[in-house]
Amino acid sequence: MHLRKARNSDVGQIRSLINEMAARTDEDHKHGHMLPRSLVELYEHIRDYTVLVDDDNNVLGCCALQSSWDGLAELKALAVDDSLQGQGWGRKLVEASLSEADDLGIDCVFTLTNKHQFFEKLTFEIIDMRKLPQRVWSECTNCAKFMVACDEVAMTYKGAQPRQTYIPAIGIHANAAAQAALGLVPAQRGAMSGPMNSNGFRPPFAPHRDDE
Repeated sequence: MHLRKARNSDVGQIRSLINEMAARTDEDHKHGHMLPRSLVELYEHIRDYTVLVDDDNNVLGCCALQSSWDGLAELKALAVDDSLQGQGWGRKLVEASLSEADDLGIDCVFTLTNKHQFFEKLTFEIIDMRKLPQRVWSECTNCAKFMVACDEVAMTYKGAQPRQTYIPAIGIHANAAAQAALGLVPAQRGAMSGPMNSNGFRPPFAPHRDDE
């Protein structure tokens, strides 16, 4: 078993591993603990991935480091096959991604997770979600828990803080309901609300406005 950078030929196995994990539910019947990934997305971002493979090049684990902005990158899509759980491979995948971040000059690595106990052991610390740029929430609109029951927290390695909190993107690409839930526009009467935007109030991670 060893770690290496992902190759184009790994995409099918990476997708199967991630999407099988994403389809699971826990005892509370919540949705999976990670987002599913499409073939298009994986091919476009294959350079972000580090994989765990056996001697036959079967992919049994993966982790991605995606550059988000100046000095900022997201750790995402961390998955390890059930047969290797509890053997420290998740930690090794994270450490490999952190080493890559250091090589790239990234000084703030963040993750969005509901497994904060695992990341705390790796010296990640919970931070205020509002300190992350709007752009990082673009994937939230693809999550089954979006506007319903989001249970994730934002964490950064060693509590590092992003250099900049405003990155234009989500307001351009999100639909009206998503923009309202993110606090970018007022919620329309009769629009979908839920805990993330109950009664049109700004959710915990929305950026501050000057009039507040």
